[in-house]
Amino acid sequence: MNQQSLSRLREYFKKHETIAALLSSAANVTWLTGYAPPIQTGPSPFEGGPGLLWWHKGELTLLLVDSEAAAGRSVGANVVEYSGYTVTEPLECFERQAFALRDLLKECSSITSTVGIEFRFLPASLVQVLRAALPNASLAAIDGDLDPLRAVKSPREIVKICAALELCDIGQAFIQERSKSGVSELELWGGVKAHMEIAAGVRLPVLADLVAGLRTAEVGGLPQSYVLNAGDPLLFDVVPRLDGYWGDNTGTYFVGEPSIEMKNSYKTVRETLKRGLDAARPGMRACDLDAMMRKSISSAGYEPYPHHTGHGIGTMYHEEPRITPYNQRILECGMIIALEPGIYLAGSGGVRLEHVLQITHDGCQVLTHHLID
Repeated sequence: MNQQSLSRLREYFKKHETIAALLSSAANVTWLTGYAPPIQTGPSPFEGGPGLLWWHKGELTLLLVDSEAAAGRSVGANVVEYSGYTVTEPLECFERQAFALRDLLKECSSITSTVGIEFRFLPASLVQVLRAALPNASLAAIDGDLDPLRAVKSPREIVKICAALELCDIGQAFIQERSKSGVSELELWGGVKAHMEIAAGVRLPVLADLVAGLRTAEVGGLPQSYVLNAGDPLLFDVVPRLDGYWGDNTGTYFVGEPSIEMKNSYKTVRETLKRGLDAARPGMRACDLDAMMRKSISSAGYEPYPHHTGHGIGTMYHEEPRITPYNQRILECGMIIALEPGIYLAGSGGVRLEHVLQITHDGCQVLTHHLID
């Protein structure tokens, strides 16, 4: 269990006079308990909805399918389980989850105050269960309300994020070494995924852009059968999850000698990223960091990139603080953010470079090491 996260949660609910809450966001479940729901194969036919977390009077209880109960208990959480896979009965997992939730809430039927609910990831069928089980409570939507609490990382979280970032660097080194004429995007993807999993010692959920040639001008995309040719840019943005926490970084490489246009684009993006790293510090607004880096690109004569300048990472691969034009959030010591400026030229190719950094007391510390000056 993550005691620092629990302390923040208690303070938040005390301030908002919330006596109980049901959390359905996997990011918040992991942030509070350390339990990381499996996501490698998508929704399972052997469970109901997502794993749920019930908070009442300062205590947390996970509601999980039986196949995940041991993983929940291994992090020190209280677990209520329901039956999933069966040979002898129909797969009525949603119904079993509903029954288990109803039983969990029996002792709370007398609550007359506010109960916070994350509705966005909650199956609609369970809303009726909540209303019946808590007839006198005021059910208040708290979707997104806890996101700012996750923005500043604890020392334990930083260790986990750095482990995921190390895998990103390993993946980038693999791609850089093997980006040669005659190799396809899919060959590179199959190799790098296996390489990172062997390094990690476990299977990894991985999100990635891996595109080469003219497709790099389209910002990103999944690997296809395209075969690399001399002069091609190759853009690799890799985002693995390890032990519930995400890593992220991006490199752009060239097969042999790049064109003058691509050389200049790379130089501008590299300089822009360096300016961002030099500027990032506590007290700075996210929108000001965004504006400064976009101006660096436009001042060099290029169109500003059509995506965020950066974002936080943690139990989600994109979370607060978002480094965007609208976001006035102040950067704080302990935040971990990715910065990823880019240039994308239709008919020529694209460049994006990304480092992950930790905001420190007097600036920032770069946590990824794949880009060489």
